[in-house]
Amino acid sequence: MTRTRPSVLLSAWLGFALAGLFFYPLAAAIDSDPYYLQWQPAHVWETGAAMVMLTALFGTLVSVTWARTTRGGTVALALVAFIPLLSLGAGISRQLPIDDALRAAWESPLIRYAVPAALVLAGAAAFRFWPLVLGRWLRGALIAVSPIALVVVASLATSIQAVPVVAIDRQPQATGAECPSVVALLFDELSFSYLYDGSEIRPEFPQLRAFASGATNHLRVRAPGDETLVSVPGYLAARVFDNVRVEGDHLDSEIGTVREVFTPKASDGLFPTARQAGFSPEVAGYYFPYCDMLGSLVDACRSFSFYNMATADAGFSPLHPVMTTFILWPRQFPLGLLKNPPFARLQRGLVEETLAFATRPLDGARPVFRFVHFSIPHLPFVFDADGYNPPFDPLRARPDTAYVAQLHYTDRLLGEILAEMRHAGSLDRTTVAVFADHGFRSGGQEQNSRHVPFIVKRAGQTTRADVTGDEPAELLLRSLVERCEPRGL
Repeated sequence: MTRTRPSVLLSAWLGFALAGLFFYPLAAAIDSDPYYLQWQPAHVWETGAAMVMLTALFGTLVSVTWARTTRGGTVALALVAFIPLLSLGAGISRQLPIDDALRAAWESPLIRYAVPAALVLAGAAAFRFWPLVLGRWLRGALIAVSPIALVVVASLATSIQAVPVVAIDRQPQATGAECPSVVALLFDELSFSYLYDGSEIRPEFPQLRAFASGATNHLRVRAPGDETLVSVPGYLAARVFDNVRVEGDHLDSEIGTVREVFTPKASDGLFPTARQAGFSPEVAGYYFPYCDMLGSLVDACRSFSFYNMATADAGFSPLHPVMTTFILWPRQFPLGLLKNPPFARLQRGLVEETLAFATRPLDGARPVFRFVHFSIPHLPFVFDADGYNPPFDPLRARPDTAYVAQLHYTDRLLGEILAEMRHAGSLDRTTVAVFADHGFRSGGQEQNSRHVPFIVKRAGQTTRADVTGDEPAELLLRSLVERCEPRGL
């Protein structure tokens, strides 16, 4: 028996439902964890355009496959619904209170491969022996979950109200200060253990090695945290926190038993100190909403999300929310196979944008403090010494070959920054610092993830110096902007 073709209204509704189910992880992130997305009104319109396009696509496919009750028709409908239902499951899995336990369990090879294999075998058996029953169940399930699309749309519609600042460009305040500019380059997860052999940078990293040969190597520096969420706020506030966590659209920090909303605006913080010393502060980085957090403390700012493709990819595109949704999927197999390509592209965009900011011309007439938070060598590992060259699985941390390859690109990137500054004539009159938030926590060579490299080349410095005493990284960084030192040191 063959069913009649569904009505246009039913096809349109089911097409809308499948589009909504696909965007469920995005809507859930906007609703429950907006801090990381840096969501803008333009992103809402991009998602609306994508919803219309996917509704038309899925509606057409449903119209063609819905009425077919043969085994082939069931297979065709299952293929149409597969990605939206998988996306719904991915979004729900990340909302479960056992999310951390699920991720830990999935690291077991037996579970990682046996569970998907069992589901595939079960589905194949059902298609083989009970195709009509499975077809009826599938149709019923799609109708049952279709109202979820309304929840998704409601969440997307209300998100237009929250608009974090992601870019700042204002006329610098005239200070009259006479001191060298400071460029602070934070490379996320740059490991001391992988970079150094004793007190010397390994020869396989020639750019970093050459830079360190004419700079001050601080060899026993302790980062303010062993994860980015704790360490970077520690740099910004110039203090060590016991814990930092995301609460809705802001950060909460803890020192001992005292918990409060995190702010980097206290007078002894990094950027207030730089402003008071006469610097024109600038910042660019990913992961944190830097422009929102720092506001009037900076004269120039670019802020990028580690999950939202649109923040690092210029122009209007309905593909942005589609790729962002895949990026929000769990990285574990097999979902990671669809997450990997857009995540790799986002990493490339983040590096390109932060590199462009890092190499902006420095105005010799005013001292600038420029803080740039690069997303490498942190995963996804999509670069090697020759440039962008993503492997099949750029999220695989073990073995550490992919991290080491991206560390080689980090070395090359630093060389490009220094070469650009040298070409512009600003390198000799600028203090340049290279440091990390923490080391490579997944790496087999890592000895202490809070022991980080911290290399400072003062303006005009040509000879190497070593500091072997214990130093807190957050105070060492702030010391670079606590006062204006004479030019040409």
